[in-house]
Amino acid sequence: MTAFTGEQALLDIADRSDKNVFLVDAAGVIQYVNRHCSASLGYAASDLVGVRMLDLVVPADRVMTMREAQRVLSGERREGFENRYRHRSGASVHFRWSARWLETNQLRFGVARDVTAWQPGHGGLLLPEAVVNALASPERDVFFLLLTSLSEVQIAERTGLARDEVGHRVASIYRKLRVSGRLALFSLCLGRV
Repeated sequence: MTAFTGEQALLDIADRSDKNVFLVDAAGVIQYVNRHCSASLGYAASDLVGVRMLDLVVPADRVMTMREAQRVLSGERREGFENRYRHRSGASVHFRWSARWLETNQLRFGVARDVTAWQPGHGGLLLPEAVVNALASPERDVFFLLLTSLSEVQIAERTGLARDEVGHRVASIYRKLRVSGRLALFSLCLGRV
């Protein structure tokens, strides 16, 4: 692993995250993963450090993943990119990314949420595929929380978004799905509209 002088406290915080945290060098080699990656991918953290990240990506997603990595390396901060990784068991794991380039450290910093259960055809998602596909990636987190008993204030707290941003995303979801509110959203998801 690359020496991270003065940054051990940040790595300790990353290890406590319930999201997957990766540090990847400019050549695409993993320099650090937090503990959560082991649960998501089935490998010990020590097995992932030193591996080319692209080697873990499902072959069909490699070209788009390389393009996305290049955007991050060029200094663009990226959010909402989704791709699939191969779990040690052979299953596909769907990640939604937030990533940026850390110029000082010469590392790509990525945080990935495992959204496998939200994918069409997965047992965890019993919604019409067209409903989910109509939404942009950033809206999907709010969408799935709208299907719970959480209020918009609680959704803001859960997602870390400002309340007005949650309100904008909710309005966008309702507009895109052509529903007038939460009850109509439930009906749409149950296939009754």
